Amino acid sequence: MISERAGSIQGVVGVTSNRLLVDGVHRDWLRRKYVQALVRYSGVACVILPTIDANDIEADSDLLIMRKLDGLVLTGDESNIDPAIVGSTAPCTLTSQQEVEVGVRDRPRDRLSAAAIERAIALRMPILGICRGLQELNVYLGGTLHPSLSEWNPESGEMHAEKGNLPRDRQYDVAHSVTICSDGVLSPIAGALEAQVNSLHNQGIAKLATALKAEAWASDGLVEAASIINAPTLQIGVQWHPEWHVSTDPLSKHIFRAFGEACAAYRRRNQRQDVL
Repeated sequence: MISERAGSIQGVVGVTSNRLLVDGVHRDWLRRKYVQALVRYSGVACVILPTIDANDIEADSDLLIMRKLDGLVLTGDESNIDPAIVGSTAPCTLTSQQEVEVGVRDRPRDRLSAAAIERAIALRMPILGICRGLQELNVYLGGTLHPSLSEWNPESGEMHAEKGNLPRDRQYDVAHSVTICSDGVLSPIAGALEAQVNSLHNQGIAKLATALKAEAWASDGLVEAASIINAPTLQIGVQWHPEWHVSTDPLSKHIFRAFGEACAAYRRRNQRQDVL
């Protein structure tokens, strides 16, 4: 078991960044909540994976650095996913819209996530998707998203939406319950069949990819967690944000510990293969 303050590194994981455009200057950025949760509760070191421009996709589309890593974390973000980039079966026809628009689109992040998911699955490494990360897994594997939950169901949209009238820290308080699948990979991690989670997202899973198994649902039927079927290790995504209040939320701790243990096992397995 990895301790809450791990004294030794159990693995090194890649963490997806986002693109920020301010005053015409492009920046890659990441909220420290993810890094803090991974270091303190998964016991791993973090490598921040930079976003990918269209002109650079051929140069490092294989993300060769991932061969040095022990896991992948797909972080959350306010931007919507462009299925023409992330979807493995979607036609890659892009409009003339700008690549980055705050809260609307982040195509450099989409390129990074698509390439990272492809490599992580090929390398059979642990994956933890958070919020947008769950949606990326679903779209990459052939699933679809509701463009807006408020259009699908106004009441559901209100339940899942970011609470902009609250202070930032309080926006990540419990918003609703989820029912956890009894025969999935999440239930032994959670140690329960029901949990209380936060919720800050506009889009959500419409059609679940056939390669994914639903692991948890909200009361309105929206899939809140899913795992890759027959995965060789822990490859799961959750719609909520376990990183935000991980120090006080048992389920969040369990998720990060389980991910850390999967990364440690992956690292040990690869070290044995290198010796052989």
